[in-house]
Amino acid sequence: MRKATIKDVAKIAGVSTSTVSRVLSGNTSISNTTAEKVRDAAEKLGYIPNTAARCLRCDKSKSIGVVLPDISGEFYSLCASSILKYARLIGYTVLFIESGNDLNAETEGINVLLQHGVDGMIFIGGGIDASLIQEISKEVSVVTGDRKVKNVPSVTFNNRVTVKKLTQSLYKSGFRKFLYLGESFNSFDNLSDRYAGFNDAINNYHDATAITILEDSLHGDKLSVSFKLFENKISEIMPEVIITSNDLIAQGIISASYKCGIKIPAKIAVTGFDDMTSSAYYTPSVTTVRQDADKLSKICFNTLIDMIENKPVSSSEINQEIIIRESADIKEGTL
Repeated sequence: MRKATIKDVAKIAGVSTSTVSRVLSGNTSISNTTAEKVRDAAEKLGYIPNTAARCLRCDKSKSIGVVLPDISGEFYSLCASSILKYARLIGYTVLFIESGNDLNAETEGINVLLQHGVDGMIFIGGGIDASLIQEISKEVSVVTGDRKVKNVPSVTFNNRVTVKKLTQSLYKSGFRKFLYLGESFNSFDNLSDRYAGFNDAINNYHDATAITILEDSLHGDKLSVSFKLFENKISEIMPEVIITSNDLIAQGIISASYKCGIKIPAKIAVTGFDDMTSSAYYTPSVTTVRQDADKLSKICFNTLIDMIENKPVSSSEINQEIIIRESADIKEGTL
């Protein structure tokens, strides 16, 4: 199949080739209506701008690096897909690496991105030490997503406020014996903020009890680890409600409870986090927190491009939404 050209895009959009070039290079002098027509035409044709000549003229690679903890996870894969979508519209190439748990591999991967000459980098989630991100920000433009690093622009969710609100709603719904189950924090600010929100609420209630389990191994296979934790430990504690930091952890708890003959939510209520696609179809469906991966990714990408183009930027925060389903009976009017 013939590769689409800039003339093809111009023809479909009903504009000149120079207008197409200006839109796809990020020129803001073009009207929003015209720019949208050009981007729609480029996306429809699968047009990919030839950035080589442009890089020679402007001394930019038109490429960015994105660092994710686990690209196979649903939330992070959605982030990766969204960043690719927005980058493609303005002719940027995106290179991905996983932070994982191997410090040497992380450092090597980041060095490869820098050697490639990326114009900037986006770090989403934890896994990379804040001091390393600060050092990198001295070399190229850097934005963090779902975490904060001093002196680096960030795009975050209101994790602490949301979990506090969720915990308060569960208390108002009649629950008194709480258990919080999640991954250890390490350098994951989002996880520590969720736990802080839980404590913010619990500390206000003198008749509520709370047990906390923070497990390193939950950074890996969340389903099987949470399943075993319920069988070997949590089933003996028998809380009234389990607040988890991830939907897969919640699903593992629900599966193990049924194996142990403990019905959810009749005996124990369970909440998750992330609103994975499977959570709506699980039995019972999982009460959880929805966070907009596409919105996070779009703001991160646009902020980074503004930095690259020497425009003023600022940090921002995105609200989350509590989704009430079958696994936890949150009474109407408590949210």
